[in-house]
Amino acid sequence: MAGGTPARVRRSRTLLVYWEGDQVVFENYRTRVAVTADPQTLSILNFFDRWRRPDDILRHLDGYTPNSVRDALRRLVAVSLLVEEHTPEAERDARVNKIWGDWLPHAGFHFATKDLRYVGVRRGAARLRAFLARSPQPPFFKSYPRAKHVRLPPADRPEYQFLRVLTARKTHRSFSEGRLRLEDLATLLFYTWGVTGFFEVPVLGNLPHKTSPSGGARHPGEVYVVALRVQGLRPGLYHYNARRHQLEELRRGTLLEQVVQYCGAQPFVRKASAVFLMTAVFPRVMWKYRHARYYRVVLLDAGHLAQTFCLVATWLGLAPFSLGALNDSLIEKDLGLDGIGESAIYVTGVGLPRGRPAFERSSSSRRSASLPISSVASRPDQYFMNSSR
Repeated sequence: MAGGTPARVRRSRTLLVYWEGDQVVFENYRTRVAVTADPQTLSILNFFDRWRRPDDILRHLDGYTPNSVRDALRRLVAVSLLVEEHTPEAERDARVNKIWGDWLPHAGFHFATKDLRYVGVRRGAARLRAFLARSPQPPFFKSYPRAKHVRLPPADRPEYQFLRVLTARKTHRSFSEGRLRLEDLATLLFYTWGVTGFFEVPVLGNLPHKTSPSGGARHPGEVYVVALRVQGLRPGLYHYNARRHQLEELRRGTLLEQVVQYCGAQPFVRKASAVFLMTAVFPRVMWKYRHARYYRVVLLDAGHLAQTFCLVATWLGLAPFSLGALNDSLIEKDLGLDGIGESAIYVTGVGLPRGRPAFERSSSSRRSASLPISSVASRPDQYFMNSSR
């Protein structure tokens, strides 16, 4: 809109309008820009529901000079409430609408909550004290005192290995200097994200089966491994090919500082052996489910995967953690993702525990754990097709 024939503009497809007190707020949840503006702005945005020349609006506005209207339009473009035709912003706006159209505006929450600034431990503690000064914590448990109570038999069954793993699981923030075995990394990947078989459903045919549930068996989750200290594996960034149980090298080199920034600038991740960047490929779910409610399912799927990861890591005698504090856009940039069709969703990681691990497997169970992975690695296609659900 600066010089020459004015470019056509249109309203961004990712806008919210709401009130804060007596002020009207216009927010583009894709770009995370929010501004207060005169209610007349709503009329302007409504007019540009399709591509129009800036001067087209002059005959629809009374009492405003052409220069003031053009200046207002330039400011609306600057804050991404309007987009100019044939610009990168217009292309991103169109791509979001093409992929996310069925889920918008409700699933705009995904874009609006990206890239928060995370406070450090000291500032976080001060903030918590301020919260406590205003009100106590909500209770962690709920009960119905007047309801009839039914006593349950004891649930403790420590002789079962699964329950020992389940109760040993905890989040770790401190690790030893040891290196993760490549065999353990392979086991983590296979039993969390790997394909354990296929099953046939009407119309859609063979769908992959994994150790974690996924709504409609769509399995939107992908994982990228940042190898920091892994025996037999160069430090770098890898994509896990679940179909073939292989790592695909995307970048070589130590990524210690990058991984700290990926994880909300939390320094403890430097000592981890490997960090797992979890993403979601949204079209896998969107193709089948055309309502925004299924954005919830994508998040639930990520939670299932993270818990499976933590249990497998505990079973291996490792020290797992999971993080919701992540620098979405930086991760997506470094992975070469546009953040629209595929986006960062969660982070998990693992290291070697300090001292004795909370759970130790026997040598016989450690040997047997590698057998399914060896089968997959040697003849993946045959293994996958012949496996039952």
